[in-house]
Amino acid sequence: MSADLDLPPQRHPGMLVSAFWQAAHEYGARHLSRQTDDGAEEAFWQDYAPNYDRSSPLAECATDLVNDLRTMICANWDMVEIGPGSGAFTRRLAPELSEITVIEPSAAMRAEFQRLWHRPSAVKTIGCKWEEAPVLKADFVFGANAFYRIKDITTALMKMNDVARHRVALVQTIGRPHANPLAVDIDGMVHERERADCLCDVLEEMGISHNRRDYHIDRPDGPGMVALIDWVPKASL
Repeated sequence: MSADLDLPPQRHPGMLVSAFWQAAHEYGARHLSRQTDDGAEEAFWQDYAPNYDRSSPLAECATDLVNDLRTMICANWDMVEIGPGSGAFTRRLAPELSEITVIEPSAAMRAEFQRLWHRPSAVKTIGCKWEEAPVLKADFVFGANAFYRIKDITTALMKMNDVARHRVALVQTIGRPHANPLAVDIDGMVHERERADCLCDVLEEMGISHNRRDYHIDRPDGPGMVALIDWVPKASL
């Protein structure tokens, strides 16, 4: 049994949205080994990486979203990107940037990123999870659909806020079949919420004022929706 909830900001009955996110991570781990098993996650990407851009062409299709991202970036800014995958968004944003550092935990996806990277300048690649990344500083922090294995979303968002000098921008696909919602089993009923909604609500919990824009995306595998969530970093929280 499933219930889609239209909840007020910040709260789910009996818990903060940040706690809902963590509970959903634990619920997901019971149903999908990739959630917490690094070996299973890497095995998935070993098979999926070579076809990633064909199977998940979001960056190619989301031209309006990419154009809005470009308006957030000033000339010669540097960027830290969380979970770039094959680098489809990275390549579209690269002309606006002076330096790029990507945090990518999957060895298979790092190899695919490098295979497709044709800029004369190098990109710095760090092979770890965002939670384990070293202390960094950049003008712009960006991530697209890279949050599904993060358990403590408040700490992860705080780290993004602290790394960014000028702007954080997150892209999150909305709705099946392109993105499964977060799910939590409470008293025998599975409650679901879209990740984009939860990200915004957790930012509200943290007292971070943010913007959200939703886009209709015409993908080869059918129409979809995606959210762009951005904010000017708040002084260390």
